[in-house]
Amino acid sequence: MNSNKLLAVLILAALPLLAQETAIKIGIVDADVVIQNSIKGKRFFQEYEDFGKSKAESIQARIAEYQDREKDYKNKVNSLSEDKRKQMIVELQNLEKEIKRLQEDAKQESDRRLNDALSRFRKELGPIIQKVAEEMSLDIIMNHGPQSNLVFFNERVDITDDVIKKYDQSTD
Repeated sequence: MNSNKLLAVLILAALPLLAQETAIKIGIVDADVVIQNSIKGKRFFQEYEDFGKSKAESIQARIAEYQDREKDYKNKVNSLSEDKRKQMIVELQNLEKEIKRLQEDAKQESDRRLNDALSRFRKELGPIIQKVAEEMSLDIIMNHGPQSNLVFFNERVDITDDVIKKYDQSTD
């Protein structure tokens, strides 16, 4: 009977150790922060911003041209022949359409560039996150971002900085 009690006490004493070995370790990563703060992400967003500025400058030049032509038309409207007035109106309308097309094209190109880059980043991050998780012996990684439902987590399970470091070390 004493040996059964001793065995029961040993089993009870060992339970916390067994539970520790089978505990699930969870890590949290914010993939959006990784993308924004990594070297590759910063480089992309700088190029993306430069692209936007370049397109805006190009469109702004066409708008300025439109405004100059419109001003010229208004100054000369009374002295122009009917045919010349119609011609200038058509030219202004065509330029206005061109500006709208340029704006739409720039928006579409900007959206495409952003979506392509984000898709590429997500594909690249998967193996990086998995590698960090394996190195840290984590069983589950959850994304903490705008679309997540995480209400609270302790900062010690946040591996975002570790993923950024590993991502920065990866090749282009």
